[in-house]
Amino acid sequence: MKFISVQDMSAAILANRRKLPDKIDLVVGIPRSGMLPATMLATQLNLPLTDLDGLVSGKVFGYGATKDAPDVDKAMSEQRTVLVIDDTVGSGRAFKKARVALEGVPGNIVFCSVYSQVAKHPDVDVVLETNSLSPVCQWNMMHHAVLQNACVDIDGVLCRNPEAHEDDDGKAYRKFLQTAEKLHATSGEIAWLVTSRHEKYRAETEAWMRDNGVRYGKLIMTQTDEEKANSPAFKARIYVETGADLFIESEAYDAAEIQKISQRPVLCVATQSMIHDGSPIRMRSASGSKGSAALLAKVKLQARRMAGDKFYYAMKTLAGRG
Repeated sequence: MKFISVQDMSAAILANRRKLPDKIDLVVGIPRSGMLPATMLATQLNLPLTDLDGLVSGKVFGYGATKDAPDVDKAMSEQRTVLVIDDTVGSGRAFKKARVALEGVPGNIVFCSVYSQVAKHPDVDVVLETNSLSPVCQWNMMHHAVLQNACVDIDGVLCRNPEAHEDDDGKAYRKFLQTAEKLHATSGEIAWLVTSRHEKYRAETEAWMRDNGVRYGKLIMTQTDEEKANSPAFKARIYVETGADLFIESEAYDAAEIQKISQRPVLCVATQSMIHDGSPIRMRSASGSKGSAALLAKVKLQARRMAGDKFYYAMKTLAGRG
């Protein structure tokens, strides 16, 4: 599995600019993740920017006063070239939905994905960069299917770290545990929450998870002062024992130590990087089957390109899957 940072995405857009139309008059992001590359590209080229609803209703976003004004008149004309962009494309559902929504909208509309598993995807006109199956992206890492079989740290990942005056192992710390600001919302269920917080703070920790909508399978906390003092070793041991596919850790030093001890991949939030030894990460689909679902999706795309949409969907219907 590959980790993609915001910096990686910006570099991919710049490196593959030649694949885009020579002249773009309007950039449209597919909400929500597509708004990130759309904003990058529109800012880099000083172009008008909007989302799908804005394109349909003929409205563009405002722009700053520190640069020349973009050509909004051309962006609204019928002779325009419109680039509709998303961060990734897999099944193509988001692009299919976008095409339906934009039926009848005037202009030369080009559909683009920054990343795809295949160089030519049937639902987009331009793929900027091919990538591994189901990469973890910085902007939506806490919504990825890998969380279903991952260990996730709490402080510095789900909520902020305590400040020095709050880390008193007493009244101030309990208040922090109850009121700490959320850093990431999550989708689905996290398999294991693994934290150096002591077991005696389980009630406060569980209450915070409940209040902030964090679903998880098991909460694993330190049982002794020694485990807490040697947090990376404790977390690495749990990581190995669970057989998880990934550990998401907040701190750079701890992340490196966890990887070193476990010899398994660790995603560090502080550095926004994946630390691993080059070995692949096994993936699970929503049903629990590992990498097969992602591989099947790739095969389906290839079959669809070879057979054509009409025949492909006819076969799905006959098979009772339409």
